[in-house]
Amino acid sequence: MIGLSRTGKTRWIIAFILIFTFTFTVSVAFGQNAVSVVVKDTSSKENLGGAQVYFDGGYLGDTSSPNETGIIIIPDVNPGTHTVRVTRPGYNENTTKFDYPAETTVNVPISKEALVYLNPNGPSPNAINIVFYPSSTSYSCINNEKVSAPDYIDNETLFRDNVLNVINNTYLNLDQFTSPVDPLPESYQSYFNFYYYYDPSSPADAFSGCSGSVPEGYWYNVTFSDVVVILYPTYYGRFANMTCKPTGCTQIFGPGRSQMKAPANQEWIVRLETGHALFGLDDTFCGDTYYWQNEPYPNVWASLESCQVDAQAHKRDPAQCRQIESEDSPPSCIRNFWQWDPLPDVMAGSYGGTFGDAATQRINYVLSQARVGLQAQLGTGGPSRSSSESGTG
Repeated sequence: MIGLSRTGKTRWIIAFILIFTFTFTVSVAFGQNAVSVVVKDTSSKENLGGAQVYFDGGYLGDTSSPNETGIIIIPDVNPGTHTVRVTRPGYNENTTKFDYPAETTVNVPISKEALVYLNPNGPSPNAINIVFYPSSTSYSCINNEKVSAPDYIDNETLFRDNVLNVINNTYLNLDQFTSPVDPLPESYQSYFNFYYYYDPSSPADAFSGCSGSVPEGYWYNVTFSDVVVILYPTYYGRFANMTCKPTGCTQIFGPGRSQMKAPANQEWIVRLETGHALFGLDDTFCGDTYYWQNEPYPNVWASLESCQVDAQAHKRDPAQCRQIESEDSPPSCIRNFWQWDPLPDVMAGSYGGTFGDAATQRINYVLSQARVGLQAQLGTGGPSRSSSESGTG
């Protein structure tokens, strides 16, 4: 026989009194035919206030009672099968059936929506939609291989904090990294809608293919996404050589639909890949990447003459047009494309770089089109583009 201490007995007596009091109160207030609906968070198991409850198709009320948060009473329930539907902002709705009088308490668990909106003032119509997706993989410089990285999958708060840090230090301060010759619109920050998509059971894999991969179902759930950013944790181990450096990559699937990957702690890579994925900018370093004259307002040209003509048209010095080639002497890499923006240039993979006059002009063009939709503004795109800390990849 198991004995109870005085404290244990007291707690049981108090619990019994509370249950009896609640049951008696419900019976008196709502009659004998009352049913309690209890709404809980699927993960935390905690009762949820602020949920809207519908009974047999009609609105019943919400679960923000000052006395019993997460609980609402259905009065005068007739015998038979009934339906309860529960909705709450930020959660998936749930509909359940119950039989009365066999069931007098109905538990309705609801789960958080995978898509979380981050802008404090709500979505802006026709703004550019950028969605961050956590990767469950990273890279180890110790063994030079892809490794499991549960950092984000086990900790939504960490992922959210890293996403907000990237947003604040790359997107919302974009004017600090563009040319003052062609200032960005005063309210350019409002041209972006930021989200993150969090489903621990279906993470992204940043190291499956160049730009990573997201579960196929994502594209059906978030059809409006313009840019998907697969964010992965920092590399593990020391960067022992040039072959083990944090990398980024962008894949443009078509007008207004791009996917990029970047490490959370390398903001210059986020800027570089955003240049590709969002603004359609070309790399200006010499390497195994994709070049094209990205009209309108290009930052790379297919000939010296076209670079010089464009420079004159936009009051830039034509003499600054130069062929894309490596910095060693003699150059070990030469491409038949030309650039104008000076170093340090973000699109050259430069630490501490900025977007030059030509790149900024392109950025302003894309931002100017945001209010009328992004879909036709990035051109037809091309193959994957990758970058690394060495400036090649």
